[in-house]
Amino acid sequence: MGLIGTIDPYVQGTSFSHYVEQMEYIFSSNDIQEVKKKDIFLSLCGVTVFHELKRLYPATDLKTVSYADIIKKLKERYDKVESDIVMRFKFRCRVQGPSESNENFLLDVKLLAETCDFGEFRDSAIRDQLVYGVYDKNLQQRLLDEENLTLKVAERILKTKEVAANSSQAINRTSEVHSVKERLGWKGDRIETRGYRERVGAERGRDRNRHERSYDNRRLQKSYTNYRSRSRSQTKGRYSNFICHYCNIRGHIQKNCYKFLNKSKNATGNPVKFLEAENEDNLHDYFKRLRKDYDSDADSDCHRSTSSHGPQGADKAHQED
Repeated sequence: MGLIGTIDPYVQGTSFSHYVEQMEYIFSSNDIQEVKKKDIFLSLCGVTVFHELKRLYPATDLKTVSYADIIKKLKERYDKVESDIVMRFKFRCRVQGPSESNENFLLDVKLLAETCDFGEFRDSAIRDQLVYGVYDKNLQQRLLDEENLTLKVAERILKTKEVAANSSQAINRTSEVHSVKERLGWKGDRIETRGYRERVGAERGRDRNRHERSYDNRRLQKSYTNYRSRSRSQTKGRYSNFICHYCNIRGHIQKNCYKFLNKSKNATGNPVKFLEAENEDNLHDYFKRLRKDYDSDADSDCHRSTSSHGPQGADKAHQED
C-alpha cells in the first residue's frame, strides 16, 4: 500500500528542520514504525542528501547508523546556527518590497524576530521594524502619527490599508471597463460571447463580399457598355457617316433603306433596281465616284447634297439620264 501524502526531495538552502518536521507528519499519517523511518527517509530525501550522508559517513555502512543520528548530523550540516548579532542584523535590514503585500511583510518580520532572542522587547522590536521597513511612505507617516502605537494597532493599520487598496483597485478596474464599453457603444443588455463575435464577423464578411461583388459587377457592366457603344460606332460599315435621303437616318443609304424597299415592293410587287448598267463606261464612272465619296471626310459626307458625287447622287443622276 502506498504512502498517504507526498513530499518533494530536500532543496539545499532551505530549512532542513522544516523538512524533517514535514517528514514526521508523513510518518504519523501512515503509522510508520521507528525501525522503518530511516529507510523511508533515505528513499524520499533525494540524491543531494544521500551524497551528503556518504560524505559524513565515509567508511560506515548507513544500515548501521540510526535515524536519530542521521537527522542530527544533517541538521548540523544544513542548519548552521548563526550568532545573535547576525540574526539581529538580518532583522534590521528587512524592509518591504515594492510588490510585497503588507501581510507577507508582517509575517516575515515576526519570523525573523523569533531567531533574535529579543525576550520582553520582542513586540516593541517588531513594531519598530514595521514602521521603519514599510514601503508606502504615506502609510509610514500614518503609523508615526498614531499615539500610543502598539504592535496590535500597527498590524490592524497595515491590514486595513491593504484591504482598502485592493477594493479601490477592483473598483477602478470595473469603472475603466465600463468607460471603455461606453466609448465603444456597448449595450448593457447585450452579453458578448464567442459565438456572438463569430456570428457578427461572418455577417460582416458576407456584407463585404456582397459589396465587392456588386462593385465588380457594376464595373464590368460599365466596361461592357462602353465597349458595345464603341464597337457599334466603329463597326457600322462604310455607310456609317451617310444619311438616307428617304428616312433621314444616319448609317445607310436610300438603296439599302428598309422603309424605301418595303414601299417600293408594296407598290410594284418586285424590289426596285436602282442601277441598270447600260454600258461599260457608265458603270466605270459609277464605281469611280463611289470610291471618291468613300474616302472623303466624314463631316462633308454627312452634309452632302443630292447633286454631289456619291452612290445616291450617282443613282439619281443615272436614273434621270
